[in-house]
Amino acid sequence: MRVALIGPDLEENLSIRYLSAALQEAGHTPRIIAFDTDADFENVRAACERADLVALSLCYQIRAREFIDLAKALRADRPERPIIVGGHYASCAAGELLAFHPVFDVIVIHEGERTIVELASLDAISPETLTDVRGIAFRDTDGMVKHTAPRPIVADLDTLPWADRSGPARLVVGVPTAYMMGSRGCVSNCDYCAITTLHRLAPGRRFRQRAPEKIADEMASLYHGRGVRQFVFHDDNFLVPKVSHNLQRIDALATALEERGVESIGLVLKCRPADVDAEVFERLKALGLLRVFLGIESASAAGLASLGRRQQTVAQEHRALDVCAELGISTQYTIITFHPEATPQTMRDDLDFARRHIQHPLSFCRAEAYRGTPLEQRMLDAGRARGDYLARSYSYSDDVVPVIWQAGVELLRDRCWSQQNLLGQAIQLDHLAAVYRHFYVGPDVDALVAEMRAFQYDVNSDSVELIARLIDACEANPSLESEALSRELAELHQHERATTHVLQQRACELREALRTQSYRKLGLEPSKPITRRSASLLSRIPRHAAALVLALGIASCNGDGTKQDSGVIEAPPPPMDMRVDVKQDLGVIEAPPPPMDLSVDVREDFGVIEAPPPPMDAGPKDGAQGN
Repeated sequence: MRVALIGPDLEENLSIRYLSAALQEAGHTPRIIAFDTDADFENVRAACERADLVALSLCYQIRAREFIDLAKALRADRPERPIIVGGHYASCAAGELLAFHPVFDVIVIHEGERTIVELASLDAISPETLTDVRGIAFRDTDGMVKHTAPRPIVADLDTLPWADRSGPARLVVGVPTAYMMGSRGCVSNCDYCAITTLHRLAPGRRFRQRAPEKIADEMASLYHGRGVRQFVFHDDNFLVPKVSHNLQRIDALATALEERGVESIGLVLKCRPADVDAEVFERLKALGLLRVFLGIESASAAGLASLGRRQQTVAQEHRALDVCAELGISTQYTIITFHPEATPQTMRDDLDFARRHIQHPLSFCRAEAYRGTPLEQRMLDAGRARGDYLARSYSYSDDVVPVIWQAGVELLRDRCWSQQNLLGQAIQLDHLAAVYRHFYVGPDVDALVAEMRAFQYDVNSDSVELIARLIDACEANPSLESEALSRELAELHQHERATTHVLQQRACELREALRTQSYRKLGLEPSKPITRRSASLLSRIPRHAAALVLALGIASCNGDGTKQDSGVIEAPPPPMDMRVDVKQDLGVIEAPPPPMDLSVDVREDFGVIEAPPPPMDAGPKDGAQGN
């Protein structure tokens, strides 16, 4: 069967790539179709023309309406063709999506590799044939939503085929990059997290790790076969709360990689602050660790409690960042400054924390009441929830925080919320600096990295003080009708417009300087695109130059090209009570550049970034519960 797998293909979307591999193994013909933004709408429709089955990957609640609109268009194009949907959000909101949106035929609950193969193998998708398929929801002959028996979690992840790696090779500062999963699930149980909510929907162990030797097999295949030199692990918990286990696992991976001839690589991963141990991170750095995302989330005990961030302390957060700083590891984190029990004091605690660790890239955001999470239920039970299953928000317990939020939504739009947000650009540049420092050498490298670090410091310092002034102004005049507050906000807006413009210009200049320097170190002409022909002339001075030649050669032979990706974003979806333009501009977040010559489309990541996207809209749109 020809299956269209539709979803964002940012950072080699492993969700749909694992589905594609499972379908291929079963003899089906999948096609991955990127739906990165609403601008891809018509291209997706055209690409689905010959598909027998359409599968939508609806992971992000912020994009629910876009996917609903796309499904309606695809149904109009081929009324008889089944449309199934899966992903984090779809799994958690399966009942409402089926009840209010008949355009969806089936919702796949939880992990879908085995489920989608079973669905694709059916002679027809109908209420009669779906009854015995485990792990789905659908409408029966009476139009009522029916859930089948849950499908047990795949206990041994190494029984799954490796993710489908077809399509463009990815470059970050000229370094071939791939995205990996060494585990699934999470060892934590935070109230705001849709990931832990998802993994409660199926029986079995919520957290599972692959064998280090099997991970090394896949890394070696990418290393020798596609020239990959940077591996970005998307595991929510690359490490677990047991030092001895982590050390044993890292040593096993290091040994396995050495046996397979994998060396001089870069690693990116994420973990909880409590799992940062000096000895563990020293060994990870020796293995190639150049960047880590730390789940800080809040810098006050009250904030951690409000988020249900259990068994985490502020002391652990300080220690984790200090260890990373001492080892020279690029480290990013997010602070969820706005949460249900936030107060001006908890917000100031967050800012004080950021001041102490001002050198690390960070982002500020709000805790979202994602569908099915304990946080959403808590707000519903307390009568504090607003909106519906598509987009829900909540009221704050403190009287001043709503004023700060309303005043800050617009003030901080370009700094924190928009797709081109300043903090996001700074985070991207910090990752680029880490990659550049890791894979290139020379005094010019050190000088440019120092400039990028100084830029990071300036962005962080200005952002912290801007938010501090916003809190002070709102606390002194806790009413949006206050003339005094209006005057203060006008001054802040003036400062923000001028400062953000200057800093964004610096970001562009640094990015261009990095591109020029990296090209020249590879022996390439900065004004020309990287192509197979130009790659054949590489000077091979950097240690990854031969790998770049291989990546370009493989991509060209397959007709896929390569892409210069704009970076990885680790972030909560946008706040749900703010409408924003989600156009993703070239070179900022994620967008392919125009086609290059010799049929090689170069996609280069402009920095791996864990950052909060913009706020979502909490109020249901007219007709939101229509067909």
